[in-house]
Amino acid sequence: MGLKKTSIKRNEITIDQAELLAKKLADRPYGQEKTDAFVRTTISLPKKLLLVIEDLALKNKRNGINPKNNSSIIRAALEEYLIKHK
Repeated sequence: MGLKKTSIKRNEITIDQAELLAKKLADRPYGQEKTDAFVRTTISLPKKLLLVIEDLALKNKRNGINPKNNSSIIRAALEEYLIKHK
């Protein structure tokens, strides 16, 4: 008497479901949790100040130095300000 094979019914996964899962997992670091999550906020700046920040970001990007984007420049300036005014 031979062993009876049991068939396991698996749900077929569509391409759309696979794409959705890939997008969901794409921003997660492999094997580690994000410890310092960023949150978005809105600030208002004078146009001249924003232009200076954008120019600096572009210059830094071209020279391969940090900070390379507006958010990083503003974050660094704010951190420096908070340290100075503790």
